[in-house]
Amino acid sequence: MKKISSISICALLMLMMAAGCKKEDLTAPADRTTLPRNMGEFIENNYDLSILKAALIKTGMMNDLKQPGAFTMFAPDNKAFNQIGITEESIAAMNTDSLKFILQYHLIADRYYVSNFPVQLDNVYKTQNGKELYVSISKQQSQGANNKDTYVNGVPVMPEAKRNIPLSNGVLHILFRPLNISTGTVQDYIASRSELSLFAAIMKKFNHWDDLKSKPLLTVYAPVNDAFLAYGLTADSIAKINPATFNPLVFDVYLLQMKSARVFASDAATLTENGTQPISNGIMIQPDYAMNPGYTFSTYNFTEIATLWIYKKAINGIWDVNPHGNATVYYAGGLNYSNKLNSNGVVHTIDQLIFDPARFRK
Repeated sequence: MKKISSISICALLMLMMAAGCKKEDLTAPADRTTLPRNMGEFIENNYDLSILKAALIKTGMMNDLKQPGAFTMFAPDNKAFNQIGITEESIAAMNTDSLKFILQYHLIADRYYVSNFPVQLDNVYKTQNGKELYVSISKQQSQGANNKDTYVNGVPVMPEAKRNIPLSNGVLHILFRPLNISTGTVQDYIASRSELSLFAAIMKKFNHWDDLKSKPLLTVYAPVNDAFLAYGLTADSIAKINPATFNPLVFDVYLLQMKSARVFASDAATLTENGTQPISNGIMIQPDYAMNPGYTFSTYNFTEIATLWIYKKAINGIWDVNPHGNATVYYAGGLNYSNKLNSNGVVHTIDQLIFDPARFRK
């Protein structure tokens, strides 16, 4: 796969002198023994981090990042903020306390280069706001220790020059999109999203609504309203459903049958070894059915491809495509509305139903 070519420091300095510009590129200094800038100064003087700079200034956190540290920051650049609709102007309109809570979630104590993280899923680190984030490192053997695919709560850490940036008081890694964290429950999150109102109605009808609040750990795949409407399921028709006439799997599947699991969209890519993502990778296996998340992140054009492949085990034990609904399900709105971490689990928004409800009537 093609990689981004780095601009040499010398060439960059010449361009900067010619242009009379004092902004620095995200390229890390080659000599890690000479760390002239602290994290706050680096962000202040980097045009690609101007939205992050505005947020840090608004919350009073910029001065914190000039202290001795050490810190590790997972930093969204301007493109990361822009892809979820955040600009410098919208930063100015945000609630300061809420914004600070989110920014603190991007900071952990101590200095961590990618090579310092264990090669596994969900290495847990406490952030500055007291909540935990989860760093996952790829098992790909062909990648060097500092170049392994790295994900934070399912969000890619950018490659090459945009990771492992050494500073006098820590290390900075650029993220593909900002992290999100909520103090509310999975139930609270779903209730707050109008496009998930029919999913909420189904959960209530099948007696799972309270589970979304009381269960300590869940992963939920929540179909948008249009996915239900495509099968003729409206608020009125859902209200008339008799749950006893359905195989429970038809809607339990969206909660992984209440399995205690924290699954991010990129987890299958993290488990990938030598280019294979086996169905039996242990992420999501249902009796006779498998939900196999596929994920790739292109370091050539910085795009994600994320899908759920649905399989059914045949009589001979071979996995075949789902004959009772959709064989491939996509995340609604890409992954901007997925990997939503709440106090008791993760929510992903999907654009289709997994099973045709009519095929699961008793």
